[in-house]
Amino acid sequence: MDRKSLAKLRRDLQALRHSQPKSAHLQRVARRLGRRKEDRGKHPIYVSEAFPHLRPLSIPDHKGRDLPPGTKNSILNQLEEDLDAWDTALSKPERGNEGRGGNGSQR
Repeated sequence: MDRKSLAKLRRDLQALRHSQPKSAHLQRVARRLGRRKEDRGKHPIYVSEAFPHLRPLSIPDHKGRDLPPGTKNSILNQLEEDLDAWDTALSKPERGNEGRGGNGSQR
């Protein structure tokens, strides 16, 4: 994941807020954010491989019917949490040996 793809995903999620996406479209976005499908529960569950601390995401599959607005908004909120986690991960500076007894503390 890089900044360019993160910005595109953020724009896509914003556009989905103003439309009525099908569950298949939301499932594709979840996979693009690094979530994988697990077989548990009644509905498909997507868990984040990159951020295991994020809650599993249930995206009901209603065979092409529209999702209720509350369900859609809840899913989009959780996908935005994934975007925030990626944003935080990408903004952390790379640390070399600093803080591990490297050259930074020698006199």
